Amino acid sequence: MVDNRKDMSDLLRFADRSDRAKLRVTGPQRAWFLDQILTQSFQDMGPGDARDAALITVHGRMTAYMEAVCTPDAFLIHLEPELREAAVSTLAKYVLATQVEIIDVTDEMGLMLIVGPGWRGVVPDTGAATQQATSSLGVEAGYVWVGRGETAALRAALERAGGRPIAEDELESIRISNGVARWGRDMDEKTFPQEAGVDERAVHYEKGCYLGQEAMAKIHFRGKVNRRLARVRGDAPLAAGTDVVLEGTTVGRVTSASDGTGLALIRYTVQTGAMVTIGEAKAEVVG
Repeated sequence: MVDNRKDMSDLLRFADRSDRAKLRVTGPQRAWFLDQILTQSFQDMGPGDARDAALITVHGRMTAYMEAVCTPDAFLIHLEPELREAAVSTLAKYVLATQVEIIDVTDEMGLMLIVGPGWRGVVPDTGAATQQATSSLGVEAGYVWVGRGETAALRAALERAGGRPIAEDELESIRISNGVARWGRDMDEKTFPQEAGVDERAVHYEKGCYLGQEAMAKIHFRGKVNRRLARVRGDAPLAAGTDVVLEGTTVGRVTSASDGTGLALIRYTVQTGAMVTIGEAKAEVVG
């Protein structure tokens, strides 16, 4: 057992992401309520189950993207820090007479991201509230929810187990190389979930009615959107915000970049393998 833990910890990395906005949704109708408002299905989730979800308009464009985990008595949700105020106010306005309570726990809860095979097995017993798997990097990883006052103890325990801190720029490099969209970079209020490629993990096409369902169904059955998120690889460093040009025509824009690898929202007609120009770099659409 000890040897196995050491083998896993060779690749164990962690980052404190307590700055993310965090909500706790409670009440006997919490799953039903979230089902009506968000793109994901919550009523069939059990303790420990984790899923991504989006809040969209009636026209299908996203206003927020989040990760949620089920506990025995609540759903814990976290989002990018800039979405904190808007998410709380938007969800709250739909509560009305529903038996649900939305509590902002950003300041009282800590959130530690752990990256590496077998991450669950190396989480020490430090009073961690909840472990939550995440697909936000495209590799095996998870979040651990703890009280704010327990984050230092968790960090120390992870270091004793052989874990090492990982910087945000390295996390971004992992995410970008695996083609995973992130709110505020590759998707925003103008983006459909299908454009960012998050619909497979964040949109439930078979559940009942919810805000924006008709728009999601139309896109799903039509089978395409006008743009898609693609990985691009250049022969020189790429920069977010740079146009992607194919045969003299601008066909998209880089949304995230790490050295010569980037993500770009491009026209859906641009094929994988296409050679494009991005600033001074020659690049290939690789996925």
